[in-house]
Amino acid sequence: MKYYIQRQLNEYGPYTLADLQRYVAQGSIHLTDLTRSEGMTEWTPISQVIGNIPIPAPAQATYAPGASAYGGGAIYTDGGNVYGATGAMPTAIAGPVPTDFHWALVLVIGFFTCGLFWWVWWIVEGVYIKKLKTDSKALLFVILTFLCNFAGGFINGIMRAMNPLDKNYWGTPFYLITFVLFVIAEFQMKNDLEEYYNSVEPINLRLSGVMTFFFAVWYFQHHLSRIAKWKKTGVLEPQG
Repeated sequence: MKYYIQRQLNEYGPYTLADLQRYVAQGSIHLTDLTRSEGMTEWTPISQVIGNIPIPAPAQATYAPGASAYGGGAIYTDGGNVYGATGAMPTAIAGPVPTDFHWALVLVIGFFTCGLFWWVWWIVEGVYIKKLKTDSKALLFVILTFLCNFAGGFINGIMRAMNPLDKNYWGTPFYLITFVLFVIAEFQMKNDLEEYYNSVEPINLRLSGVMTFFFAVWYFQHHLSRIAKWKKTGVLEPQG
């Protein structure tokens, strides 16, 4: 029988009963989280499903002298996560997987498309965050930012077409609003990512405010690529 998990209106799974036991033992899933089987219509606490079934203890790692549990090198901790030479290995649950697209490619393609691809990719990131948090307003602010910027350019273009010799600034108010909306959008995305990846899938994600302000699209993609790799391989590289 397969089971599904519900957290913050998001649904994950399916998992086997053995999966649930293992994730509870590892602390990735809590006994108070809600679950239902494929034949159930009502959500119920996991504690009622597992009941008195013994929860398997997490496997104990064995260490060779001078080596870490993850393939050699010293072990160090960061906010409760254990890292080795190749990175941290917190347990991933079956949440949404971000697009694994290198941030440098986003940067280069954006140059060749006069920045249009940056807008497109920012919307892609906003859509992903909306999957993580259904109540997120980040995507809304991203779209409003794009529309406001487009309106400013459109108005300036119309006015120049009507009077090519006149230096008009009709679109300036729209550009000012665009900047304000842009800052709101990028920091809303930052907050949503940190909230999700420090609660639902706790990997101790920390995003720099300075990097967010100046390099939002590429900076977010750098971390989303890390998360995508973690989802696929189980290895979470240090944030750097």
